[in-house]
Amino acid sequence: MRIGKSIIPWIVIVAALAIYPSVAENAYFTYILILILLYSTIGFYYNLLVGYLGIAWLAPMVPYALGGFSAGYMMIAGVDPFLSIGVGIIAGALTSFAFSLLSNRLRGLYMALYSFVFVLFFQQLIIRQDVPILFKLFFGGIGMSGVPDITYGGFEWRLGDSVAYYYLAIVIAVISGLVLKKILNSKWGAAFRSIRDAEVYASTMGVSVFRMKVIAFLISSAFIATVGAVLTLFYGAIAFTVLDISNMILFLTFLVFGGLGTFFGPVVGAMILVPLNNYLTAYGAWRILLYGITILVVVLVAPTGIVGRLQEIAKRRTFPTARATD
Repeated sequence: MRIGKSIIPWIVIVAALAIYPSVAENAYFTYILILILLYSTIGFYYNLLVGYLGIAWLAPMVPYALGGFSAGYMMIAGVDPFLSIGVGIIAGALTSFAFSLLSNRLRGLYMALYSFVFVLFFQQLIIRQDVPILFKLFFGGIGMSGVPDITYGGFEWRLGDSVAYYYLAIVIAVISGLVLKKILNSKWGAAFRSIRDAEVYASTMGVSVFRMKVIAFLISSAFIATVGAVLTLFYGAIAFTVLDISNMILFLTFLVFGGLGTFFGPVVGAMILVPLNNYLTAYGAWRILLYGITILVVVLVAPTGIVGRLQEIAKRRTFPTARATD
């Protein structure tokens, strides 16, 4: 099997990430890399819905929260760590799957409003004492702490600058990227783009719009829930605040800044905005204001984001060469 030249740089990058812990010791930088890798995974599949399918979905943190709380609850109950993560993935995926069934016919602003109300409804639902199952699972909305660490052979993963979680983050990011690339290059990817560009026309050409949207929600939510579950075990806690609007704005900014509907846009957005977000956390509301300004500037200056803009420049430079060789 021949390996395309385009994949070689990415093999080099993954190899460099893999050997980093053996040549450097910086706990904070390792932590930032873990966030970049896992947030890129969220970006990949949030972008699948918003950028590739054209669904104005504002609730990516719901499967994240369900994945995290479910996995944490199972860990506290003494269940195997990876089985706990699996339960979190299923919980997050099924919830957004149910959401997609109820909202499939909504478009544009109506979908955005419905998904935002869905987040608010979920926030209020889990703190109600008259729904004891949810109240117990989410600890009455006060958050979950004291989640046990992943431990195998007597080794705790949070020790040693959390290098074990770092390698797990690499595996998740690589697998999620490969799966997404496979999806986008398949008939599903073609169907997603056709629905985004002309939904009515796509349906007349035999594309099952309802089925494609349900599949996209199920896949995307499963990967987002995976990140929620893993980060809950990494932090040993998960707070009710993950459902705050600030987190939705953060991941939406990743997409817009990096390039909505581009494969590597979420990665570029995460690489730039994760360190910046950590630095600006101390500034409270000013952080949200900066994200708003960032989105405004990108929309005005580079509507296709950084990656989209670079792709446009590359095409303009390639086109004259292509004409000269004809």
